[in-house]
Amino acid sequence: MNVLMSLTVICLVAVLGSGSAAAAEPAPGAAVNALKEIRETLDAGKKLLDEGKPGKAASRVAEASQAIEALAAEGTAPTAGLRSLWERCRSLRNDLELEGADVSGISPSPLKMGAAKASSSKAAAGKPAGKPMDTASPAAGAAKPVAAAQPAAKPALTFTAQVAPILSRHCGGCHIAGRKGGFQMVSYAGLMKTGMVQPGVGESSRLVEVILSGDMPRGGGKVSPEDLGVLMKWIDVGAPFDGPDPTAPIDGLARQATAPPPAVAPTKPIVAVKLKAGDVSFAADVAPVLLEQCAGCHDAMQPEANLSMVTLERLLRGGRGGSPVVSGKGAESLLIKKLKGAGIEGQRMPLGKPPLADDVIALIQKWIDQGATLDLLTPKADLETLTAAGRSQKLSHDELKKVRFQTASSLWTRAIPDEKPVVIDRGDVLVVANLSAAKSEELANTAEAVEDRLREEVMGGKPPLVKGGIVAFGFAKGYDLSSFWQTAFSDDRPKGVTAAAGVLGDVVYAAVVPPAGDKSSAEKPSAGKHHGQANASALLTEQMTTAALLGRGVPAWFAKGAGRAVAMKFEPKADLVETWRRDLPAAVQRGGSPADFFGGRGDPVAMATVGGGFIAAIMPSVSRLEALVAQLDAGTPFDQAFASVFRGQPQPLFEAWAAQQAARGPRR
Repeated sequence: MNVLMSLTVICLVAVLGSGSAAAAEPAPGAAVNALKEIRETLDAGKKLLDEGKPGKAASRVAEASQAIEALAAEGTAPTAGLRSLWERCRSLRNDLELEGADVSGISPSPLKMGAAKASSSKAAAGKPAGKPMDTASPAAGAAKPVAAAQPAAKPALTFTAQVAPILSRHCGGCHIAGRKGGFQMVSYAGLMKTGMVQPGVGESSRLVEVILSGDMPRGGGKVSPEDLGVLMKWIDVGAPFDGPDPTAPIDGLARQATAPPPAVAPTKPIVAVKLKAGDVSFAADVAPVLLEQCAGCHDAMQPEANLSMVTLERLLRGGRGGSPVVSGKGAESLLIKKLKGAGIEGQRMPLGKPPLADDVIALIQKWIDQGATLDLLTPKADLETLTAAGRSQKLSHDELKKVRFQTASSLWTRAIPDEKPVVIDRGDVLVVANLSAAKSEELANTAEAVEDRLREEVMGGKPPLVKGGIVAFGFAKGYDLSSFWQTAFSDDRPKGVTAAAGVLGDVVYAAVVPPAGDKSSAEKPSAGKHHGQANASALLTEQMTTAALLGRGVPAWFAKGAGRAVAMKFEPKADLVETWRRDLPAAVQRGGSPADFFGGRGDPVAMATVGGGFIAAIMPSVSRLEALVAQLDAGTPFDQAFASVFRGQPQPLFEAWAAQQAARGPRR
């Protein structure tokens, strides 16, 4: 029986039994079974899509789409379960559309929920009927239902306090610390990606099924009925997450939930500090060792013992055994004990490699003794970037430029191995491109002119724009930039993004797809140019400014916003700049909250537009940016430098600016 036939049976039961309230109420199990069949249909569609059969996949997803709408109209299925299936259906629709499949049978409209047929019987029993979502208003003249007495509110089921301890206790050894059977759930985000939990449908979720069948957990332990009930209820209400970070290890959340309240105040956020004479540098001395000796096993995806060392933040967060670093107490830290192979359970680290030299271990222990401090960038910076930043402190400009330019060529080969690029060295700018020789030369001319002007107006005429120089990657097509993006970020290039800037290990780069019709020349960007040349200059100005600021460790929201703001001031008549201005009101409307903006969440195209508008508003001239850069280069922390130059804190300034934009309304 397929999904639509199952729903037909439910509807017939409702119609034929309409003579009594009891007959009109479909069996609760029927709706649950229908949800399960819809999920299986979507699974089949996803499998067909993965097998390269988008046409057949679209047919199955369309069947599921129609079934979801029919079941929603009945109002008998759990709302959260239907919502989850609908979101998955829409996601598959987008994937199919990208593959060129016919998606006309898959509705893109928001899901409409009907009133539950069982509401009258529930109300008669003294229980309030659930409020339907997106339900039309009652017909005129209809009697208003008498509100039933509301029971006292009960504490909601929480993942961090109730679910995480259960998963850690029963599944931790095999599926949190390990990957038995190819299944691992290090964090809430990892668990939800596995498909083992179907929000809204506890009984038919695979996680519950394997427990009910007795297949899991293995090794003799059993999940108590009470724990199983908690898991099912949590899934039934939508499997929500209540913590601040869905990527936090489940083991860590479980320890926090079962540990007694801390006797001391929580630790302060980690920020880069100035080292004193004789201090050990994490970036230059410790991070390179961890990167070479530890990060291979303790990576981001499947870390041994659930301990990831890809960033300082992850290292200090710890794994199954807690944090391996006790700030100020190197000898008591598990990291030092493991490296020495003394007073530990298990094997000495690094596993499968020669022990570290005593002086190297002593250096790491000294770093912990001095407080496990960070001296460059942020605790979220990956170890490769931190190591490169530490190396840059030791090398001269010319020495670092040699390393950076060599690494840039290697990065190109990793991203686009089948195309040998054109490489043009223009002093402190290296152009690496798969454009024609003439186009590459034009790009180099524009990049050199932009670098000259930025150095003059943002750096106060003091070279260099970035210590070690900057690399400008030029791509002939969007899919070339996509290949670079995948290599740099291990992710797909966001839709609508045609340029990027960043720091990747030793490489500080700007990456662009030059606008069509570009006729760049060696003259300064401020000189008279036609539209194509002005657009190319604006795009390179934006990305090279962003790269120069990211190379100084400023937050991404500021670097990107300042990059666009400078481009708008340097090339005010460019078509591209006019587009940014025109799109600003709409971008503010869909840009999300201040937390989304400063956290880098949301549509990246809208975020870039909002950031450019905000920074342009608080930076009437680039002299403000020049003053900020001078303070950064003198060692002033970003937050302090920002407050000094812009006379306020970022979030209040942003909120005031956003309120002004909202008051103006959309541009006509």
